[in-house]
Amino acid sequence: MRWVVVIAGVLAFALVTPSPALAAPPPYYPPIEYVPAARANYDVGRSAAITAIVIHETDGTWLSATNWFKNPRARVSSHYLVRAWDGGIMQFVAEGDTAYHARAANPWSIGIEHEYDPRHAIPHTIAQYKSSALLVCAIAQRYGIPTDRAHIIGHNEVPGTDHSDPGPTWNWSYYMSLVNACSWQRAQPVARAALRTVENHGYVPVAGLRFDNVSDEALLLQWDLAYLGFMDVDEVASGGSRFGPLTAEAVTAFQLSQVLPLTGSYDDLTVGAMVRALLAVPAELPVNELTMDAESDEVARLQTVLGELGYMDAVTGYYGEMTMDAVTRFQKDNGIYATGSYGAITRMALAARARPTVAGASAGEEFAMERVGLVALRILPY
Repeated sequence: MRWVVVIAGVLAFALVTPSPALAAPPPYYPPIEYVPAARANYDVGRSAAITAIVIHETDGTWLSATNWFKNPRARVSSHYLVRAWDGGIMQFVAEGDTAYHARAANPWSIGIEHEYDPRHAIPHTIAQYKSSALLVCAIAQRYGIPTDRAHIIGHNEVPGTDHSDPGPTWNWSYYMSLVNACSWQRAQPVARAALRTVENHGYVPVAGLRFDNVSDEALLLQWDLAYLGFMDVDEVASGGSRFGPLTAEAVTAFQLSQVLPLTGSYDDLTVGAMVRALLAVPAELPVNELTMDAESDEVARLQTVLGELGYMDAVTGYYGEMTMDAVTRFQKDNGIYATGSYGAITRMALAARARPTVAGASAGEEFAMERVGLVALRILPY
């Protein structure tokens, strides 16, 4: 009889104890601490597929939010909470269960709360944005959720909501630049591979680009050609990174100007000539990559050019949110994958926009192009 009582007690405990949220989360998830929400604050299971991620603000401290989700009388919860000062992540509800965070959106979304309490001087921080973006990227990869603003939404954007969070201090532009930088879609093995450049000349792509190639290298080549005056900057900005007829035409014109074989392909001889041509008229922009929290004279040089192009109005030497936003807007305006970070493609696009007529095709080159029948190709895309 004693054993019957013991077993009954164990079974009763098992019935009221929540199961672990993620006993073995995928390896690409950031570190997460699990603290179960009260069982009354969520439903077990889902009634719809997970297709969106909802961003929330707590309007209170980390501790108050944690206690509220653990309170069975709250009838409120979220899957995750991201701390402000260090970006620590706590999970309260399993992704496979339905948290009570956004009413009508509960069945098909995952809710992420962000500690934010201006009354106690707790703002959003870079650490919080970065940590949350990594979590969103991991969730998106797990469920195949597109990493765009149609699927990553604020609580205030949920149909039928009466909530206003996240408020105006939430930096959507910066946040989405972080999400896009780590996006599972960006990492897919499609035509766009890792950027390959000539050693010690990170603004020149390696040889091997040919007609119909679609890649970051093709886009970098196009901006190099635009800087040298062989392509129109607006055509490059809207060209889609494809080595099409206009790129072949520009490469041929460049080869003609350098007295090279007119192959129209980006071969070893053309690479060497491209390096020499760019070194002859160097762009007044940093060569090294720059990203958030960098602080140097190179950042100041970047900010100066962004200011000349109307994207920012201060030169601080610090790569903060203001610079990140400016770079992101420039990238979006010029057909560059918007990460908010400064790299080879952004460098040459800025150089081409800031100094659009450096070398250019001369009238004699235009005449020579007509002789080889290339001008007619201007009517074709890219």
